[in-house]
Amino acid sequence: MRRLAGKILRYAAAYTATALLAAFVTVRLAARGSTVTVPKLASMDQKQVEVELKRLGLEVAIVGEEHSEEVSAGGIISQSPAAGTRVKSGRRIKVTISRGSDIQVMPQLTDIRLEEAEFLLRQLGLEVDLLSNTPSSVPRGTVLAQDPSPGTRVVRSRPVRLLLSEGPVPATEAVPRVTGLTTRDALLRLRQAGLRISDVAYETTSLYAEGSVFAQDPPGGFRATAGEEVRLKAARSGSAGLERYVSFNYVVPQGPARRVRVVVVDEGGSREVSNEIEEGGSILRLSTRVRGQAVAQFYIGGSMLEERAI
Repeated sequence: MRRLAGKILRYAAAYTATALLAAFVTVRLAARGSTVTVPKLASMDQKQVEVELKRLGLEVAIVGEEHSEEVSAGGIISQSPAAGTRVKSGRRIKVTISRGSDIQVMPQLTDIRLEEAEFLLRQLGLEVDLLSNTPSSVPRGTVLAQDPSPGTRVVRSRPVRLLLSEGPVPATEAVPRVTGLTTRDALLRLRQAGLRISDVAYETTSLYAEGSVFAQDPPGGFRATAGEEVRLKAARSGSAGLERYVSFNYVVPQGPARRVRVVVVDEGGSREVSNEIEEGGSILRLSTRVRGQAVAQFYIGGSMLEERAI
């Protein structure tokens, strides 16, 4: 009896072990061979896709982004494998994400400043490709025309061309003819015409009267804008006039420290008497020798702010 019981127990243990092994192999094979159906992802955004694929035991792999006129930004344009395909659990599903429409409606850019136009275009992903300028009665830098025209549907890669105003054409006047006049009268005539005398160069010659102007640039009759510079040549056989000593002051306009340049023009020519960085509101006390009639010119930042007789 004992031998029979032992055989029965051995057979039972062997059967149990075989059954467990078979069950384990079956489970492993079933796990390896489990499949799921790939869902349709086109109607979902990226977050929804991640949630849905994770629920099914699948993974997502973003393989690119493209512009699309049909799919809004963040939506799925395409997928691989296609919807309805049976795949093994753990499979990566490749998707392409939409960057939204590449088509923009061109805004109205005319009658605004270039800086504003560029800001509006940047907001739409567009850029200015070419700028042209032309004189106009509107302020400098204002957009006069645009291509493409307002309301046109364009892709982001389309260049935008703008025509800008250069501002009004400066008014011009005929330059007075001052040759033959004395240096004193020539300086007076040119200042009355709103012109600046940048240089008076004296040359020793017996062909012209002492102190008379025999050449000017620009010549008399030429058109010039207000503030334009004129250069003169005058005759000298000896002294061009009485030499004297002058002192004068200049109050620097309020503001940050700037370079102030002072030039004196007299019957002996022109010369720089000061060129320093000065604080706003400071007073320059200057003195120099001049010959005959003379003016002092005061420059800040390269522009002449004042000219006065001294």
